[in-house]
Amino acid sequence: MSATALNPFLYLQKNADENPRGVFLHTPTLTMTNADAIVQIKKIAFELRRLGVKAGEIVALDLPDQLSILFTEAVYHEGGISTVIPDGAVVDPRVPVAWLFTNRGTTPPSTARAVQVDARFLRQIEENPYGISPSEEPIDILRIVFSSGTTGTPKAIALGRRMEVLMDAALPQWFQGSPYLSLMDTGTVSGIGEFFLSVKGGQPYLSAGGATPPVLVDLIEKHQVKTLKGSPAQVVAIVDELERQGRTLPSVQALVLAGTVMPPAAGARARAAFEGCLVLANYGSTEAGGATTRPYESEDPFDVGFVQPGSTVEVVDEDDSPVPAGTVGRVRHRSPGMADGYLGNPEATAAAFRDGWFYPGDLGYFREDGGLTLAGRESEVLNAGGVKFDPNQLDHAAQEQPEVLDAASFTFTGESGLPQIGIALVTTDAVDAPAVVAALKERFGSAAPVLVARVESIPRSRTGKPLRRELGERFGTAAG
Repeated sequence: MSATALNPFLYLQKNADENPRGVFLHTPTLTMTNADAIVQIKKIAFELRRLGVKAGEIVALDLPDQLSILFTEAVYHEGGISTVIPDGAVVDPRVPVAWLFTNRGTTPPSTARAVQVDARFLRQIEENPYGISPSEEPIDILRIVFSSGTTGTPKAIALGRRMEVLMDAALPQWFQGSPYLSLMDTGTVSGIGEFFLSVKGGQPYLSAGGATPPVLVDLIEKHQVKTLKGSPAQVVAIVDELERQGRTLPSVQALVLAGTVMPPAAGARARAAFEGCLVLANYGSTEAGGATTRPYESEDPFDVGFVQPGSTVEVVDEDDSPVPAGTVGRVRHRSPGMADGYLGNPEATAAAFRDGWFYPGDLGYFREDGGLTLAGRESEVLNAGGVKFDPNQLDHAAQEQPEVLDAASFTFTGESGLPQIGIALVTTDAVDAPAVVAALKERFGSAAPVLVARVESIPRSRTGKPLRRELGERFGTAAG
């Protein structure tokens, strides 16, 4: 068996053999050692084996993040391929998910057998033996993840062993930034990547696990987290809590943003909340990994910085020819660890992967200094009376207004049957709604939203991107 095909479970086994009392997992409510993790995971693996899970089968996990982590290792133990299906997503039957383990009433994919992970199931696991050996079948896929789903149809992506090579290269830098807390759950490529790095590097994995902001604040302080990673919405929720409590978290030295851009005002609040920490903005994709990065010093939130070492980024025209600096075009990206395409979806693969490049659907341009500035997404460009513009510009303008906490613009179909612009706002009770509307009209003119809706929260993907299509369907129906 080649080194690249080693069962990833063996990394945890090595940790337990060499450091049984070392920490495998920290959560807000428990700490689990390497030795305890091995016992629990092997008991789960025994149950998987008894149920008939086979090496190479795709096993979907619809479980709380901490339990999902244990099941992920158990699936590795049995030589299977794990995945986490986004809420509400319909899996193409060409992606043959064989099993779904869930603690909810989730409808399984048409190809899958569902197993309820209820109290009875967990009691059975506790009674299981754990003296079993892991599968010797080679594992070529570390995880199946799904694209963000902002276009309405999440697509399956296999993370192969090439991704592990890139993570190996990241280990030294990752060690320098630990303790490291990722707010992204393990259903995302970022979340599962950080978990994999923790186990392979023999470091404790800190799991946010969907905890509330007050709990996360305590978790960060308790473990003196040095590097915090999350979407802007996740980070702002923690900043809101810190401001509410009138405290800061000086242990955080680096804040890594992922998923979407952050308004400058929110970046300034984050630096104050973490006492001057370095704020890094990352731009990339689930399909091709990190593309660019930059310290959050620019006043332009769409400045995503400079190309990361090992990656190649170009801006091209409709004929796929590179365009000069300052010219807006389609962004394309390639990296050594990128995916080859979408599982079971040759049509989507042909549209997004061409000639060794991944086309994420973003528009942008290179500046004279070599940095990349984004100019919106092809699929998200809003059209107001023939004027097309990036919805993020409207979102950020709204968030500049006092008492607006979050915002997402969208198109909807009104009574006229024509597409119109709307915006959903999360606000405090003291918001001056007419002032917000007037400010947007003054700035955007005919492109200002004709519908302004207050909502409890903005629907977002696992990576923090606003689900504009969902908002458009919600308010289009209401408006119609």
